[in-house]
Amino acid sequence: MSIAKTILSQIKAIDAMSLWAWGAKNLVDTGDGLRFKSSGMVGWKGFVHVKYDEGQDLYNIDFFKVRAGKTTYADQLEGVFVEDLVHLIDQQVR
Repeated sequence: MSIAKTILSQIKAIDAMSLWAWGAKNLVDTGDGLRFKSSGMVGWKGFVHVKYDEGQDLYNIDFFKVRAGKTTYADQLEGVFVEDLVHLIDQQVR
């Protein structure tokens, strides 16, 4: 099972409706994690990249926007436990 599929199944296990609530679309397996675009009726629209840190067995989350080829980071979280994934993404996106 790929890392992206594992992250996706963990998010769905914590809250089956979270991806829908975030307006997640364009889900991409990045090799080291899962990237998606948050859109729809949410407060923050942009990209979310959940990356697995194999050495620490934790996740890092990047929140960013791409405009005219320029990437701007809104926030970067390091050392996130799996049980905190949905809550921390939810805090940024809503």
